[in-house]
Amino acid sequence: MQFTSMKKSLALASLIALAVSGSVFAAPAAPTGLQVPSLSTTTDGTTLIWERPAKTKDIIAYNVYMDGKLIQRTDEDFSSLAKREIQDFYAKTPKAQRITNHIYRVRGLQPGSKHTFVVRALDKNGDESADSNALSVTTQKQSGAVVNITKYGAVDDGKTLNTAAIQRAIRACPEGGTVVVPAGVYKTGSIWLKSNMTLEIQKGATLLGSEDAASYPYHYKLYPYLSDERYYALINAKPGPDGKRLQNIRIVGEGTIDGNGWKKGPDGNYLYRAKGKNKDGTLKKNHVLNIGILAANQVRSLEENEKLDENKAYPRRSSLILLQGVDKVYVTGVTMRNPANHGFIAQHCNDVVIENAQFRTYNCNNGDGIEFGHGSGLKVMDNVFDTGDDCVNFAAGQGALGAKDHPTENIWIFNNSFHHGHGAVVMGSHTAAYIQKLLAEDNVMDGTDIGLRMKTNPVNGGGARDIHFRNNAMKNMQAQFFIATTAYSDPNAAAAFPKAEKTGSFYNILVEDCTVFGTKKPAIEIVGQPDAMHHDITFKNVTIQDGQPWKITNAKSINFINVKQSGSKDSKASKAKSGSTAKKSAKAK
Repeated sequence: MQFTSMKKSLALASLIALAVSGSVFAAPAAPTGLQVPSLSTTTDGTTLIWERPAKTKDIIAYNVYMDGKLIQRTDEDFSSLAKREIQDFYAKTPKAQRITNHIYRVRGLQPGSKHTFVVRALDKNGDESADSNALSVTTQKQSGAVVNITKYGAVDDGKTLNTAAIQRAIRACPEGGTVVVPAGVYKTGSIWLKSNMTLEIQKGATLLGSEDAASYPYHYKLYPYLSDERYYALINAKPGPDGKRLQNIRIVGEGTIDGNGWKKGPDGNYLYRAKGKNKDGTLKKNHVLNIGILAANQVRSLEENEKLDENKAYPRRSSLILLQGVDKVYVTGVTMRNPANHGFIAQHCNDVVIENAQFRTYNCNNGDGIEFGHGSGLKVMDNVFDTGDDCVNFAAGQGALGAKDHPTENIWIFNNSFHHGHGAVVMGSHTAAYIQKLLAEDNVMDGTDIGLRMKTNPVNGGGARDIHFRNNAMKNMQAQFFIATTAYSDPNAAAAFPKAEKTGSFYNILVEDCTVFGTKKPAIEIVGQPDAMHHDITFKNVTIQDGQPWKITNAKSINFINVKQSGSKDSKASKAKSGSTAKKSAKAK
C-alpha cells in the first residue's frame, strides 16, 4: 500500500512538473491572421477567416467572439451546404483526417455598427487558446441604389431575350449600386459588368444563357499572345479601350447562372460522358451537334461562318463568367451550372474571393469550376464542387510567349467539399510563367479523380513551385491521390504556340497530414523528363488505404516521412517505398 501510494505521488508530481513546463495540459496554440475578405462586409454582416495554427492535432473547433462575447463554436455551424456535406463526410468516414472550419459569416448586425472580433482555438479537452489578433469591423451604413432589371424591360418567361434590358439596368446602376435579378427565369446573351457594382441573383432567379450563338460576341482571345479566338461568356467584365483596369465587382445571391450548354438525359444528368466519348476517351465525331444546345450552335456557327473544322471550333465555346483585368472580385451564394465550356474564369485579376458557391457542371465537357490565370490573390472557401473537368484550376500561359506574362500566385483554398472533377486542386497544363505560393488545406474530397494534380508537357515550360497541400481528407478517388507529370496531352484541346525554351517541372512541394481511402490508379504518380526532373517533393504523415502501387520516374529528392499505404494488390511494395525516412533519387522507379 505504501509503495503504491508512493508511486501515485511520484506520478502526480511528474504530471505537475510537466504541466508547469508546458508539456501537458497546455492550451492549444492561438489562431493567427484573422481577417475579412475583400468586399464581404455588408450592412448586416461580414465574413471572418483566419489561419489555423501549424499544429492542430488536438484542435476540434474555434470559438468566435464578438465584443467579448462568444457568438459561435465553428463545429456547430452548418449554415452552408459545404459545411453540411463535410459533416456528412465524417459521419460516413470517421477515421479520415479531421479538418476544422476556419470561416464564419456573421449576420444580424446593424448598419454602420462597429464590432471587435477575436477567435480562439478549442481542443478536445475543452481548453481554449489565447486570443487571435483582434479585428475591428464596421458594417456599411447603407446599401447603394437598387436597380431591378424588370424596371428596364426584362421578362421572366424563360423565352424572351433580355440581353438589352439587363445591359440597360447595368448602365443605369450608379457607383456602389446593385443590379437585382428577381425570382424568375431570364434568358440572356452576353452581358457586361462594370466597376463598383453588385450583380445580385436572388433566390428563385435564374440567368439562363441564350441558345443562339449570335447572342455571344466572338473574337475574345484566351491570352493576348495566342491566336485562337473564342466566344465571350454569359457574364463578362474587361477593361475598356483606355485599358483602365476594373475594380470592386460583386456577384451575389442565392440564384442560379445556367449556361444552357448541353442536353440532359432522362435521369436529369448532362449527356457528355454517356454519349460524347469513344471507349478510348476521344470525342465522337460530331458529338457536340448531337448532345449540345448552345455548345452545338456555337460550333455549327464557327464551321459555317469562320470555315473552321470541328476540332478547331470546339474549344472556342463560351463559358459562364469571364473576368479580365479586375481588381477585387467577390462571389458568394450563387449556383453555376451547365456551361457550354468552362464555369468561372478570372484572367489577370487580383484579390478574387469565392465563398459559399456551388459549381454544378458535372458531365459538361470542359466544365471546370474555377480557372485562375496570371493573377495574384485567390481565396476559395466553403464551396461545393461537382464538375465536368477540373474543380479549381490554375493556368500560367503556354510556351515562350506565355513565360513573359505574370505568374499565377498567392492562392488559398480551404473548407471546400469536392465531388466529381478530374482534379480538386489542379495546376496546368498551361504552366509557362509558373504557378506558385499555393496553400490548399482542410478540404474533403469524395469521388474526385485526383486530389492534387499537376500537369504540363515539354513545350509548355515553367511549372509549379512552393505548393503546400495539408490536412485534407479523401476517399473514392477515381484515379490518383497525387500526380505530377510532364507527359500530359489533350488531343481535344490542341493549340499552336511557340514552344518553351526549357522543359517545365514541379518542385518545392509539401503534402502532409492527409488520409486517402481508395485510389483506382497509382496513389502517387510522379513522371518527369530526363532533362527536367520533378524534385524536392515531400510526403509527410500521409495514410493511404486501398491505394494502387506508386509510379515514380525521372524525379529526385522525393521524400517520404511517416507515409503508410495498405490494402492494395501490391501493398508490400508500397510500404517499402514509404518508410519514415525513404528518399527517392533521380529516375527512381
